[in-house]
Amino acid sequence: MNDFMRKRSAALITGPDTHLDHLGVLSAVLKIPLIVTEEKTFQLAQSFYPQANVWLKEPSELSIDFLAENFDLLLESGKFWAVDLIPMIELLFKKKIRLLFCPHGNSDKGHSLKTHVKQDIALFYGQHMLDLLKSNGAYEQIGQLIRTGNYRLPFYRAHKSFYDSLAEKLVFSHLDPNKKTILYAPTWQDRENPSSFFSACENLILQLHRSFNIIVKLHPFLEEDHPAQVLHVISKYETQEGVLFLKDFPSIYPLIARADLYLGDFSSIGYDFLAFDKPLFFLSQRSKDAPGGTLHRCGMEIPLEEQNNLLQFLETHYEITLRNFSRSRKEIYNYAFGEEKAPDKVWQEIAEALNLRFS
Repeated sequence: MNDFMRKRSAALITGPDTHLDHLGVLSAVLKIPLIVTEEKTFQLAQSFYPQANVWLKEPSELSIDFLAENFDLLLESGKFWAVDLIPMIELLFKKKIRLLFCPHGNSDKGHSLKTHVKQDIALFYGQHMLDLLKSNGAYEQIGQLIRTGNYRLPFYRAHKSFYDSLAEKLVFSHLDPNKKTILYAPTWQDRENPSSFFSACENLILQLHRSFNIIVKLHPFLEEDHPAQVLHVISKYETQEGVLFLKDFPSIYPLIARADLYLGDFSSIGYDFLAFDKPLFFLSQRSKDAPGGTLHRCGMEIPLEEQNNLLQFLETHYEITLRNFSRSRKEIYNYAFGEEKAPDKVWQEIAEALNLRFS
Protein backbone atom coordinates (compact mmCIF):
# COMPACT_ATOMS: atom_id res chain seq x y z
CA MET A 1 0.00 0.00 0.00
CA ASN A 2 1.38 3.42 -0.90
CA ASP A 3 2.30 6.15 1.56
CA PHE A 4 -0.91 8.06 0.90
CA MET A 5 -3.05 5.15 2.06
CA ARG A 6 -0.87 4.64 5.13
CA LYS A 7 -1.60 8.25 6.03
CA ARG A 8 -5.31 7.58 5.57
CA SER A 9 -5.24 4.52 7.86
CA ALA A 10 -4.91 4.13 11.63
CA ALA A 11 -5.31 1.60 14.42
CA LEU A 12 -7.59 2.69 17.24
CA ILE A 13 -7.76 1.52 20.88
CA THR A 14 -10.68 2.63 23.03
CA GLY A 15 -10.80 -0.54 25.17
CA PRO A 16 -8.42 -2.40 27.54
CA ASP A 17 -4.72 -1.60 27.31
CA THR A 18 -4.07 -5.33 26.75
CA HIS A 19 -5.18 -4.63 23.16
CA LEU A 20 -1.78 -2.96 22.77
CA ASP A 21 -0.19 -6.36 22.24
CA HIS A 22 -2.34 -6.72 19.15
CA LEU A 23 -3.08 -3.31 17.65
CA GLY A 24 0.19 -1.84 18.91
CA VAL A 25 2.12 -4.56 17.11
CA LEU A 26 0.00 -4.23 13.96
CA SER A 27 0.44 -0.48 13.84
CA ALA A 28 4.20 -0.93 14.13
CA VAL A 29 4.58 -3.65 11.48
CA LEU A 30 2.05 -2.11 9.09
CA LYS A 31 3.52 1.37 9.65
CA ILE A 32 0.30 3.19 10.45
CA PRO A 33 -0.54 5.46 13.41
CA LEU A 34 -1.96 4.05 16.63
CA ILE A 35 -4.61 6.25 18.28
CA VAL A 36 -5.37 5.76 21.98
CA THR A 37 -7.83 7.61 24.19
CA GLU A 38 -6.41 7.02 27.69
CA GLU A 39 -3.29 8.58 29.20
CA LYS A 40 -2.33 5.28 30.85
CA THR A 41 -2.62 3.42 27.53
CA PHE A 42 -0.52 6.11 25.86
CA GLN A 43 2.24 5.76 28.47
CA LEU A 44 2.23 1.97 28.14
CA ALA A 45 2.35 2.26 24.36
CA GLN A 46 5.34 4.61 24.58
CA SER A 47 7.13 2.20 26.92
CA PHE A 48 6.30 -1.13 25.27
CA TYR A 49 5.78 -0.24 21.61
CA PRO A 50 8.21 2.60 20.79
CA GLN A 51 8.29 1.20 17.25
CA ALA A 52 4.73 2.51 16.76
CA ASN A 53 3.65 6.07 16.00
CA VAL A 54 1.22 6.65 18.89
CA TRP A 55 -1.29 9.50 19.11
CA LEU A 56 -3.17 10.39 22.27
CA LYS A 57 -6.62 11.76 21.52
CA GLU A 58 -9.10 12.68 24.22
CA PRO A 59 -12.55 11.19 23.58
CA SER A 60 -13.81 14.71 22.86
CA GLU A 61 -11.15 15.08 20.13
CA LEU A 62 -11.99 11.71 18.59
CA SER A 63 -15.09 13.06 16.93
CA ILE A 64 -16.93 11.72 13.93
CA ASP A 65 -15.76 14.82 12.04
CA PHE A 66 -12.11 14.05 12.87
CA LEU A 67 -12.39 10.41 11.80
CA ALA A 68 -14.30 11.18 8.61
CA GLU A 69 -11.92 13.95 7.57
CA ASN A 70 -8.66 12.10 8.23
CA PHE A 71 -9.18 8.38 7.60
CA ASP A 72 -10.46 5.91 5.07
CA LEU A 73 -9.50 2.76 7.01
CA LEU A 74 -9.58 2.11 10.77
CA LEU A 75 -8.26 -1.00 12.53
CA GLU A 76 -10.04 -1.78 15.78
CA SER A 77 -10.63 -4.61 18.26
CA GLY A 78 -14.06 -3.68 19.60
CA LYS A 79 -16.51 -5.60 17.45
CA PHE A 80 -19.50 -3.50 18.56
CA TRP A 81 -17.73 -0.18 18.09
CA ALA A 82 -18.62 0.23 14.43
CA VAL A 83 -22.33 -0.60 14.63
CA ASP A 84 -23.38 3.04 14.95
CA LEU A 85 -20.27 4.76 13.62
CA ILE A 86 -20.33 3.60 10.00
CA PRO A 87 -23.95 4.46 9.13
CA MET A 88 -23.62 7.81 10.92
CA ILE A 89 -20.54 8.78 8.89
CA GLU A 90 -22.27 7.69 5.70
CA LEU A 91 -25.34 9.74 6.59
CA LEU A 92 -23.54 12.92 7.68
CA PHE A 93 -20.47 12.93 5.43
CA LYS A 94 -21.56 10.90 2.41
CA LYS A 95 -18.43 8.74 2.66
CA LYS A 96 -17.71 5.19 3.71
CA ILE A 97 -14.93 4.50 6.21
CA ARG A 98 -13.78 0.90 6.01
CA LEU A 99 -13.36 -0.92 9.32
CA LEU A 100 -10.97 -3.82 9.82
CA PHE A 101 -11.58 -5.92 12.94
CA CYS A 102 -8.44 -7.27 14.62
CA PRO A 103 -8.92 -10.19 17.03
CA HIS A 104 -7.24 -9.80 20.41
CA GLY A 105 -6.65 -13.42 21.28
CA ASN A 106 -7.30 -16.96 20.18
CA SER A 107 -9.26 -19.00 22.71
CA ASP A 108 -11.83 -21.76 23.03
CA LYS A 109 -14.57 -19.26 23.79
CA GLY A 110 -17.34 -18.32 21.40
CA HIS A 111 -18.62 -21.74 20.37
CA SER A 112 -22.07 -21.04 21.78
CA LEU A 113 -22.33 -17.58 20.23
CA LYS A 114 -25.69 -17.33 18.47
CA THR A 115 -25.57 -13.77 17.20
CA HIS A 116 -22.77 -11.67 15.79
CA VAL A 117 -22.65 -8.09 14.61
CA LYS A 118 -21.93 -7.47 10.95
CA GLN A 119 -18.31 -6.69 10.15
CA ASP A 120 -16.75 -5.14 7.08
CA ILE A 121 -13.35 -6.84 7.02
CA ALA A 122 -11.85 -9.04 9.72
CA LEU A 123 -8.44 -10.51 10.33
CA PHE A 124 -8.05 -14.07 11.59
CA TYR A 125 -4.99 -15.97 12.72
CA GLY A 126 -5.45 -19.44 11.26
CA GLN A 127 -7.73 -22.39 10.67
CA HIS A 128 -8.88 -22.71 14.28
CA MET A 129 -10.33 -19.22 14.31
CA LEU A 130 -11.87 -19.70 10.87
CA ASP A 131 -13.55 -22.92 12.03
CA LEU A 132 -14.84 -21.10 15.12
CA LEU A 133 -16.29 -18.27 13.01
CA LYS A 134 -18.06 -20.81 10.83
CA SER A 135 -19.38 -22.88 13.73
CA ASN A 136 -20.86 -19.94 15.63
CA GLY A 137 -22.45 -18.24 12.61
CA ALA A 138 -20.14 -15.21 12.60
CA TYR A 139 -18.65 -16.16 9.24
CA GLU A 140 -21.86 -15.22 7.47
CA GLN A 141 -21.77 -11.74 9.05
CA ILE A 142 -18.27 -10.79 7.86
CA GLY A 143 -17.73 -9.19 4.47
CA GLN A 144 -14.14 -10.32 3.90
CA LEU A 145 -11.58 -12.28 5.90
CA ILE A 146 -7.77 -12.00 5.80
CA ARG A 147 -5.45 -14.51 7.47
CA THR A 148 -2.49 -13.00 9.31
CA GLY A 149 -0.81 -15.94 10.98
CA ASN A 150 0.95 -15.11 14.24
CA TYR A 151 2.35 -11.62 13.69
CA ARG A 152 3.15 -11.03 17.38
CA LEU A 153 5.74 -13.79 17.72
CA PRO A 154 8.02 -12.61 14.84
CA PHE A 155 7.64 -9.07 16.18
CA TYR A 156 8.90 -10.26 19.58
CA ARG A 157 11.78 -12.14 17.94
CA ALA A 158 12.75 -9.04 15.93
CA HIS A 159 12.92 -6.95 19.13
CA LYS A 160 13.87 -9.72 21.54
CA SER A 161 16.66 -7.92 23.38
CA PHE A 162 14.41 -4.91 24.04
CA TYR A 163 11.51 -6.97 25.38
CA ASP A 164 13.67 -9.37 27.35
CA SER A 165 15.35 -6.47 29.11
CA LEU A 166 11.95 -4.99 29.97
CA ALA A 167 10.80 -8.34 31.34
CA GLU A 168 13.96 -8.71 33.39
CA LYS A 169 13.67 -5.23 34.86
CA LEU A 170 9.94 -5.23 35.62
CA VAL A 171 9.26 -8.90 36.32
CA PHE A 172 12.02 -11.45 36.69
CA SER A 173 14.41 -9.33 38.75
CA HIS A 174 11.78 -9.62 41.50
CA LEU A 175 11.73 -13.43 41.37
CA ASP A 176 14.08 -16.20 42.48
CA PRO A 177 16.23 -17.29 39.51
CA ASN A 178 16.75 -20.70 41.10
CA LYS A 179 13.05 -21.61 40.98
CA LYS A 180 10.89 -22.63 38.05
CA THR A 181 8.37 -19.97 37.09
CA ILE A 182 4.65 -20.58 36.68
CA LEU A 183 2.65 -18.24 34.47
CA TYR A 184 -0.85 -18.37 35.96
CA ALA A 185 -3.26 -16.74 33.52
CA PRO A 186 -6.89 -17.13 34.58
CA THR A 187 -9.46 -16.01 32.07
CA TRP A 188 -12.53 -13.88 32.85
CA GLN A 189 -15.77 -15.32 34.12
CA ASP A 190 -18.30 -16.20 31.45
CA ARG A 191 -20.91 -18.89 30.87
CA GLU A 192 -18.77 -20.96 28.49
CA ASN A 193 -15.43 -21.20 30.28
CA PRO A 194 -15.61 -20.09 33.90
CA SER A 195 -12.52 -18.54 35.45
CA SER A 196 -10.39 -20.58 37.84
CA PHE A 197 -9.40 -17.41 39.68
CA PHE A 198 -12.12 -17.46 42.32
CA SER A 199 -11.83 -21.15 43.15
CA ALA A 200 -8.10 -21.72 42.71
CA CYS A 201 -5.91 -18.62 42.98
CA GLU A 202 -5.47 -18.48 46.74
CA ASN A 203 -5.13 -22.25 46.93
CA LEU A 204 -2.35 -22.45 44.36
CA ILE A 205 -0.44 -19.55 45.91
CA LEU A 206 -0.52 -21.15 49.36
CA GLN A 207 0.54 -24.53 47.98
CA LEU A 208 3.18 -23.49 45.46
CA HIS A 209 4.85 -20.20 46.40
CA ARG A 210 7.68 -21.85 48.34
CA SER A 211 8.64 -24.09 45.42
CA PHE A 212 7.85 -21.93 42.37
CA ASN A 213 7.80 -18.33 41.26
CA ILE A 214 4.18 -17.49 40.42
CA ILE A 215 3.31 -14.74 37.97
CA VAL A 216 -0.43 -14.00 38.16
CA LYS A 217 -1.49 -12.40 34.87
CA LEU A 218 -5.10 -11.35 35.34
CA HIS A 219 -7.56 -10.85 32.52
CA PRO A 220 -8.64 -7.17 32.55
CA PHE A 221 -12.32 -8.14 32.63
CA LEU A 222 -11.77 -9.98 35.93
CA GLU A 223 -10.80 -6.74 37.63
CA GLU A 224 -13.49 -4.79 35.80
CA ASP A 225 -16.34 -7.19 36.61
CA HIS A 226 -15.30 -8.29 40.11
CA PRO A 227 -13.12 -5.49 41.56
CA ALA A 228 -13.74 -6.21 45.24
CA GLN A 229 -12.98 -9.93 45.01
CA VAL A 230 -9.90 -9.43 42.88
CA LEU A 231 -8.50 -6.65 45.05
CA HIS A 232 -9.12 -8.75 48.16
CA VAL A 233 -6.92 -11.54 46.82
CA ILE A 234 -4.23 -9.15 45.59
CA SER A 235 -4.08 -7.33 48.93
CA LYS A 236 -3.64 -10.63 50.81
CA TYR A 237 -0.80 -12.00 48.68
CA GLU A 238 0.93 -9.17 46.83
CA THR A 239 3.76 -9.13 49.40
CA GLN A 240 4.05 -12.91 49.46
CA GLU A 241 7.54 -14.04 48.50
CA GLY A 242 7.62 -15.66 45.09
CA VAL A 243 4.28 -14.19 43.96
CA LEU A 244 3.90 -11.35 41.47
CA PHE A 245 0.53 -9.97 40.40
CA LEU A 246 1.41 -8.53 37.04
CA LYS A 247 -0.34 -5.46 35.71
CA ASP A 248 0.63 -2.98 33.04
CA PHE A 249 2.73 -5.43 31.05
CA PRO A 250 0.83 -5.91 27.79
CA SER A 251 3.48 -7.85 25.86
CA ILE A 252 3.00 -11.57 26.51
CA TYR A 253 5.83 -13.29 24.64
CA PRO A 254 8.74 -12.06 26.81
CA LEU A 255 6.89 -13.57 29.78
CA ILE A 256 6.25 -16.88 28.03
CA ALA A 257 9.88 -17.05 26.88
CA ARG A 258 11.06 -17.07 30.51
CA ALA A 259 8.23 -19.01 32.15
CA ASP A 260 8.62 -22.77 32.64
CA LEU A 261 4.98 -23.81 32.60
CA TYR A 262 1.49 -22.50 31.99
CA LEU A 263 -1.19 -22.90 34.64
CA GLY A 264 -4.66 -21.59 33.96
CA ASP A 265 -7.75 -21.89 31.83
CA PHE A 266 -8.50 -22.55 28.16
CA SER A 267 -7.68 -19.00 27.14
CA SER A 268 -5.72 -17.13 24.50
CA ILE A 269 -2.48 -17.04 26.50
CA GLY A 270 -2.57 -20.84 26.46
CA TYR A 271 -2.50 -20.73 22.65
CA ASP A 272 0.35 -18.21 22.72
CA PHE A 273 2.24 -20.54 25.06
CA LEU A 274 2.23 -23.29 22.44
CA ALA A 275 4.89 -21.46 20.42
CA PHE A 276 7.53 -22.42 23.00
CA ASP A 277 6.47 -26.08 23.41
CA LYS A 278 6.40 -25.95 27.22
CA PRO A 279 4.08 -27.82 29.62
CA LEU A 280 0.51 -26.63 30.08
CA PHE A 281 -1.72 -27.50 33.04
CA PHE A 282 -5.39 -26.58 33.23
CA LEU A 283 -7.29 -25.86 36.44
CA SER A 284 -10.73 -25.24 35.01
CA GLN A 285 -12.72 -27.99 33.36
CA ARG A 286 -13.12 -27.97 29.60
CA SER A 287 -16.29 -26.44 28.19
CA LYS A 288 -18.75 -29.04 26.98
CA ASP A 289 -19.33 -26.87 23.89
CA ALA A 290 -15.67 -26.80 22.84
CA PRO A 291 -15.00 -28.97 19.79
CA GLY A 292 -12.25 -31.56 19.70
CA GLY A 293 -8.74 -30.75 18.58
CA THR A 294 -8.30 -27.59 20.66
CA LEU A 295 -6.21 -26.47 23.61
CA HIS A 296 -7.11 -29.26 26.02
CA ARG A 297 -5.14 -31.67 23.83
CA CYS A 298 -1.91 -29.78 24.57
CA GLY A 299 -1.55 -30.41 28.29
CA MET A 300 -3.04 -31.96 31.39
CA GLU A 301 -6.29 -31.06 33.10
CA ILE A 302 -5.71 -31.23 36.86
CA PRO A 303 -8.59 -33.21 38.39
CA LEU A 304 -10.52 -31.44 41.12
CA GLU A 305 -9.49 -34.09 43.63
CA GLU A 306 -5.82 -33.31 42.91
CA GLN A 307 -6.08 -29.54 43.30
CA ASN A 308 -5.32 -29.75 47.01
CA ASN A 309 -2.12 -31.59 46.15
CA LEU A 310 -0.78 -29.31 43.41
CA LEU A 311 2.90 -29.46 44.27
CA GLN A 312 3.11 -33.24 44.05
CA PHE A 313 0.96 -33.27 40.91
CA LEU A 314 3.15 -30.74 39.09
CA GLU A 315 6.40 -32.37 40.20
CA THR A 316 5.13 -35.80 39.14
CA HIS A 317 3.72 -34.74 35.78
CA TYR A 318 6.04 -31.91 34.65
CA GLU A 319 8.45 -34.08 32.62
CA ILE A 320 5.63 -36.33 31.43
CA THR A 321 3.70 -33.32 30.11
CA LEU A 322 6.84 -31.83 28.59
CA ARG A 323 7.48 -35.01 26.56
CA ASN A 324 4.10 -36.57 25.89
CA PHE A 325 2.21 -33.51 24.67
CA SER A 326 4.93 -31.97 22.49
CA ARG A 327 3.51 -33.31 19.23
CA SER A 328 0.00 -32.09 20.09
CA ARG A 329 1.30 -28.65 21.07
CA LYS A 330 3.01 -28.27 17.71
CA GLU A 331 -0.02 -29.55 15.79
CA ILE A 332 -2.47 -27.27 17.59
CA TYR A 333 -0.15 -24.28 17.28
CA ASN A 334 -0.10 -24.83 13.53
CA TYR A 335 -3.88 -25.28 13.53
CA ALA A 336 -4.30 -22.03 15.49
CA PHE A 337 -1.88 -19.84 13.53
CA GLY A 338 -0.58 -21.58 10.41
CA GLU A 339 2.43 -20.20 8.58
CA GLU A 340 3.71 -16.74 9.38
CA LYS A 341 2.99 -14.04 6.82
CA ALA A 342 5.11 -11.03 5.99
CA PRO A 343 3.48 -7.67 6.90
CA ASP A 344 3.71 -6.53 3.26
CA LYS A 345 1.69 -9.57 2.22
CA VAL A 346 -0.98 -8.75 4.81
CA TRP A 347 -1.04 -5.15 3.52
CA GLN A 348 -1.44 -6.40 -0.02
CA GLU A 349 -4.43 -8.53 0.93
CA ILE A 350 -5.99 -5.65 2.87
CA ALA A 351 -5.55 -3.45 -0.19
CA GLU A 352 -7.16 -6.07 -2.40
CA ALA A 353 -10.07 -6.31 0.02
CA LEU A 354 -10.48 -2.55 -0.20
CA ASN A 355 -10.19 -2.62 -3.99
CA LEU A 356 -7.17 -0.33 -3.84
CA ARG A 357 -4.34 -0.01 -6.33
CA PHE A 358 -0.71 0.07 -5.41
CA SER A 359 1.34 2.90 -6.79
